[in-house]
Amino acid sequence: MLDQLQLWAISADLFRQCFAPPAALANQLWAITDSHFPPEIPQRSRGLRGVFPPLTRPTQADAVIRPGIPNRRDAEAMMTSRYIAADRLRACWHLARIWLDALAVAHTTIPLSRDQAEEIAFDLVRAEVPTQLGVRQLWRRSIEIPLRPTDEMSCGYIPNATVRRLDEAWRAALPELREQTTPFATRLLEFTGAYETYPPAPPPDLIAWWTAAD
Repeated sequence: MLDQLQLWAISADLFRQCFAPPAALANQLWAITDSHFPPEIPQRSRGLRGVFPPLTRPTQADAVIRPGIPNRRDAEAMMTSRYIAADRLRACWHLARIWLDALAVAHTTIPLSRDQAEEIAFDLVRAEVPTQLGVRQLWRRSIEIPLRPTDEMSCGYIPNATVRRLDEAWRAALPELREQTTPFATRLLEFTGAYETYPPAPPPDLIAWWTAAD
């Protein structure tokens, strides 16, 4: 999942609510979590020589915990804004991505390496696109959630009004971009250009998640 930019059209407030959800949203998040990651509960051994049944039945608390694979404990920790241990961060971000996929109006993934990001930034400056609408601004603004990022990722958002301004500025600059940066810009504009078709309430912001190798 390195060298790519994931984008979601979703209200930033709605995503923030996932970390202290009202009842209806909590039920939705539990359903999403269980549908993608059903608990794997181990079978307990029978009693003496298989004659007597075990004293207790396996429960959700006995579910197998696997590195990098989300589980209900991760979901509960996220929905109650609890501290996430370092060894569960990637699993929790995996789950956050699943929630975003389910809740967003639209979602896309665009390849983007560090070198490509530098090339695009250079082209946009050369085309006189305002710096506040540059490629790195897609994920620079903190989304202000209690889930801290991992080392190889950046996650942020831009408000709906800024999405419209970015779409206009990049679209005007498109003829001046070099051949190597045009494919990324075209893919981004396909995504941002659809914002005018989305329901206005609540207006979707743009959440961006970039993962890139050093």
